[in-house]
Amino acid sequence: MADSRAKKKKTERMEKRYGFDKALIRILCCTVVPVLKIRYGVKNKGKLSLGEEPCVVLFNHVTDLDAVWVMDAFKKQMYCVASEHVLRTPFFGKLLNVLFAPVFIKKGASGAGAVMEIIRHLKSGHCILMAPEGVKSGNGLTNPLVPSTAAVLKKMKCKIVTVRIHGGYFTNPRWGKGIRRGFMSVEKVREYTKEETARMTPEQLHDMIKADLFEDAYAFNAEKKAAYRGKNLAEGIGEELFLCPCCQKFFSIHSKGRHFFCDCGMQGTMNEYGLLKGKKLPFSTITEWDLWQSDYISKARDSIVLTSPGQAIRVITREHKNYVLDKGDLTLTCEFLKVGEKKIPVADIVDISYYGYGILLIFTTSGDYYEIRGEERYPGVAYYKFIQKIKET
Repeated sequence: MADSRAKKKKTERMEKRYGFDKALIRILCCTVVPVLKIRYGVKNKGKLSLGEEPCVVLFNHVTDLDAVWVMDAFKKQMYCVASEHVLRTPFFGKLLNVLFAPVFIKKGASGAGAVMEIIRHLKSGHCILMAPEGVKSGNGLTNPLVPSTAAVLKKMKCKIVTVRIHGGYFTNPRWGKGIRRGFMSVEKVREYTKEETARMTPEQLHDMIKADLFEDAYAFNAEKKAAYRGKNLAEGIGEELFLCPCCQKFFSIHSKGRHFFCDCGMQGTMNEYGLLKGKKLPFSTITEWDLWQSDYISKARDSIVLTSPGQAIRVITREHKNYVLDKGDLTLTCEFLKVGEKKIPVADIVDISYYGYGILLIFTTSGDYYEIRGEERYPGVAYYKFIQKIKET
């Protein structure tokens, strides 16, 4: 009885908030969003339609503001699903909550509470916006979907709309610093009625969504030929390309402006089309380089030891607070992950995710939730891929 009263109160609060959110989004779309679209080079033609039925809108994740581009492309008010780590950003988290009232979910966690909140929105006639990859693309290809996505969507018993954002990878790469102005657009790919999704198995739905959202940034721009201009085109590239193809040394790639280089003498530049050129460089795209280094980890993982100095491991509480457990070198082997004296056996890691340039989020068998970040930026994606390869065997 108490649970039903609590649910009723949540629904009532949701309905009271909806009118405010709808008016606020309309104001933002008429004032702030046009300025952002000019800055990011977003060029949408007219407004797309979602129909009257509540639905879940899925999009590929390429920039920090993807939800803004998709909401602006459609006529209807939507609530976005956002990562829980945003709540732990004192100013931005509160601002996002006030402006958009998103549904927060932990990266890598089951998110049962978030699913129930989404279902309440849908029952109230609201639309939901989410990126089933969970993280921005780092190499120009759409990331694998969170495995549970299709099964969760089937529980929602609603219409699904898939959307593909073009050009965002070169505009705002996960590893990059600053915005490159070029070309972006939002394309509505397909609608699935709730009857269609009900007939599909989770595997079939997963494959359909995966195909709809897939974007190869380099292949798209080979046809579009859009130039992405900026002063620091290669700045930060070593946080994504963590292994030198010439000397096979980890974390040795440095960058400045549009140039990158390794201690071994390998040198290269990135041009306005995202293409790589340089002395001793066997790759012309970030995609090719990243696929090679992922394959290298698969083959040599038993002998690999990764180390990054100046990190801290934090425990994240259910109240979205965090406190430091230990500080020191971050070290990863096939057997354990360690920061300072805090050691976590790899066998105890249930799931791993990351955000930003590669800040790690770790979930363990005991239910603990950790975040690893420090004053020094580190290529967390390398640790993520290494642990994923270990867990696959």
